[in-house]
Amino acid sequence: MGYLVLNWPDIMVGSIELTKKIANSHYIPDMVVGIFRNGWILAKLVSDLLGVDEVGGIGIKFYKGIGETRERPLVTSGPTLSPREKRVLVVDDVSDTGRTLQTAIELIKLYGAKEVRTATLYVKPKTILYPDYHYGETSDWIVFPWEYGEVIREVSRTLYGDTDPSSIEKAAERIGIKDRDFIKALAVIEENRAGAKGSSSSRNR
Repeated sequence: MGYLVLNWPDIMVGSIELTKKIANSHYIPDMVVGIFRNGWILAKLVSDLLGVDEVGGIGIKFYKGIGETRERPLVTSGPTLSPREKRVLVVDDVSDTGRTLQTAIELIKLYGAKEVRTATLYVKPKTILYPDYHYGETSDWIVFPWEYGEVIREVSRTLYGDTDPSSIEKAAERIGIKDRDFIKALAVIEENRAGAKGSSSSRNR
């Protein structure tokens, strides 16, 4: 499996192009709803560009780790704002299997939305649900800038059995994350976390 590593400028370019597609279709929603956690950031960017003030969220978890899914999407929270009788644009980072978006659409409609459309930054070829709007398509595992730490830690533990500085460095290189300041900061944070756990364990003996 390859990785597609995105940085913040990539996110801005993608968000702008995605929002232009939405606007060019002469569609302006009454409300934008982001799927927690990753979709929320994009929802805020898209709503800002569209000039939509009502921005809500909905909690749905499907992935447990890189390439590892639950049996079915888990709804962790309903809409934070009522979508009743409103045109709602549901935003997420990627339509991978499409099951998260599918669940979101069903739930938003259940709460009384007049119309539901969907938008994602990326689409995977295997998805069962193509969003109404998307920016790009890839079969790679996408690494967004707001989850560098999460992905590096998981790869570090899975491949190298630890999150010590050396393992963090190797994991970042394996993934293709090149932000040296971030990698150094993460290595220091992981060292401090390990030290804090060790101190806590000693006190509890």
